[in-house]
Amino acid sequence: MLGVPVRGGVGLVLLLGAVVGTLAVCRRLGREDRGLLVAGVVAMGLVVALSGWAGVAWRIESLAWLGEGIWRASATLTYPNAAAAVLVPVALVVLARLDRSPPLPLVVTAAGLLAGLAATLSRAGAASFVAGLVVLGCLQGPRATLRALAGPCAGAVVALAGLVPSMPASAQPRPGTAVAGLAAGLAVAVLVARTVRHPRGVLAGAVVVAVLAGLVVVGGGPGGGVRAVGEHRVSLASPDRTGALRAAWQVIAGHPLTGAGPGRARLRWEGPDGAAHFYAYAHNEYAQVAAELGLPGLVLLAVLLAAVARLLWRSRPAAGTGGPWAGVVAAAVAFAVHGGLDFVWHLPAVVLAVTVLAGTAIPPPDPDTPIAAPPRKELHEATT
Repeated sequence: MLGVPVRGGVGLVLLLGAVVGTLAVCRRLGREDRGLLVAGVVAMGLVVALSGWAGVAWRIESLAWLGEGIWRASATLTYPNAAAAVLVPVALVVLARLDRSPPLPLVVTAAGLLAGLAATLSRAGAASFVAGLVVLGCLQGPRATLRALAGPCAGAVVALAGLVPSMPASAQPRPGTAVAGLAAGLAVAVLVARTVRHPRGVLAGAVVVAVLAGLVVVGGGPGGGVRAVGEHRVSLASPDRTGALRAAWQVIAGHPLTGAGPGRARLRWEGPDGAAHFYAYAHNEYAQVAAELGLPGLVLLAVLLAAVARLLWRSRPAAGTGGPWAGVVAAAVAFAVHGGLDFVWHLPAVVLAVTVLAGTAIPPPDPDTPIAAPPRKELHEATT
């Protein structure tokens, strides 16, 4: 309609086709195949988490990202927020399977995923993870969710404490401290997960504090690292995001019905110093769709999201909410929230990983076909 090429829309069409095709294939799979898919995505999440963590500990440029004087985990997904966009949904799916007597491999898996998430220092990842936990708490109950979260979260905190000294670019990397912190974190996760349901849970909390104190002493004191991380990451301020979002709204105001065209939204704004800034993407996928595709794009996006939500809602277990289903719903909500904070939809690997998780929870068209998300035992065996 604007008389310009639409080559930028080819990638979008291919991605949408992959999403629909993935859902169509997943809902026709049997129970064992769905279990293999979930286990495969969880294993992929562990690879992302551990490779990103190693990238920071050893300063591997292809696995870590340097910005604002801080090294952050990115794995091979180009930048930290993309890694967080994968780790949050996968971690929620695993946490939903940690019932009253969780197998140790699942506890270690959840702790490893959260340790990798913490290593990204992604504020968008943290916000989406909290949103997913709220949904999980509503579906499974707050006490069950907190009980499942206690061990892995404690372990991730200890692992992060060991990694923080290696994060400032001005400091030398300390892989030994990072390895010790990760090992201690996994041990703490198991300990807390086993004792949090008993009076000895207080002792487990004391052990966590003792381990953290030990890491501070053995690691030479991560105080400088904590200060450096806190200055840049413990804040809601983000000038680039604000400027890009403001520029996106200007494009939307200029082309409210048709948008600027697929891949043709040019976001430009002036910084406080008067310098011009240019971005290809806004840090908000909903605003990006409106800027590129206008009102028709927003309508089609709403239809797609509503269709996926309807499929997930219709797939809920007849009796109760069910851990696997609740985990997938929480993962989908978290990913939708993350899309409002960054441009993670532009990475097909991220989108399709979450699509596979959603597809494993959707029942097949034929009610006689064996359905059900993979039980905890199958995931336990696969991770083992």
